[in-house]
Formats: sequence, structure tokens, C-alpha cells
Amino acid sequence: MTKYHVGCGLARIYAGTFKKPGEWKEKSDVTDEAIAAVAQYLLSSRRGFKFNCDGVRYRLEVTEVYPNIEM
Repeated sequence: MTKYHVGCGLARIYAGTFKKPGEWKEKSDVTDEAIAAVAQYLLSSRRGFKFNCDGVRYRLEVTEVYPNIEM
């Protein structure tokens, strides 16, 4: 059975299969779809996601943007 992987490249998110660990056989850029799917999941489940990166703790969450407020 083929195993699909998702990974972060230099500036995009890819999904596909490996020839061997760390070497892509086939890959597709799924950055926009992956971000949208994660945002929809966090919003529908009313959750955030905590993770560590380079020794710093973060929380990823979705917040409503009001049309009259510029960020």
C-alpha cells in the first residue's frame, strides 16, 4: 500500500510519495489546500494547536476578521 507524506519545503508544503526516506518520488504543491484544511479543521473543532519550533512554544488558531478592522 502506498504511503503518502506531507512535508514542508523551503517555501511551500508538498504531498506525495517517497522513493526512500527523505527522497521524493512524486510530489505536488498543496500549500494553499493544506492551510485552508487546517484552518477549517481548527475552526470547526473550536480548537487551537500547540507546537514547539526551535525551542519556542506556539499556538496556531483561527480568529474572525471583521471587515472594518485592518490588520
